[in-house]
Amino acid sequence: MGESNKLKIPKIKKGTVIDHIDAGYALSIMDIIGLGETQNLMTIGVNIESKKYGKKDIIKVENVFLTETQIQQISIITPNVSISLIEDFNVIEKLRLKLPKMIKKLIKCPNSTCISNSEKEPIGSEFNVLNEKPLKIQCIYCDRILNLDELVFIEKKREKRIKQRIQL
Repeated sequence: MGESNKLKIPKIKKGTVIDHIDAGYALSIMDIIGLGETQNLMTIGVNIESKKYGKKDIIKVENVFLTETQIQQISIITPNVSISLIEDFNVIEKLRLKLPKMIKKLIKCPNSTCISNSEKEPIGSEFNVLNEKPLKIQCIYCDRILNLDELVFIEKKREKRIKQRIQL
């Protein structure tokens, strides 16, 4: 592809760039972390050619910096993402995400009898990561095994479910 044919996504002055998202997951990430509700300028690239990954997605959002919870949610949906914090068009910090070995209090166990779902017990959910790609996690309380498309993220206002899937 010649230089003149290359896709160019404009820089942002201040905000967050989420890059190297697994192809097809940008909209899920936006929904899960609540970016779909922002009024700020956003640039979203889906299925962009990438030398390293073949195809990838990218999200750039002006005047928004992610919380630790949002960053953790992204690492579960699509590990190996890079998040750049931008000030005056320059990267001031770059984070390379990795999937944690244990996921705590971010995902709801779908087993209604799991102790983590009990109103009487103040126990948050905890999952061991069994496999990164394709994602497979296991509840430490009831041993239920979940895949990526079965995850329901816990949010203070409501639960959110993954909507896209990677085609391997």
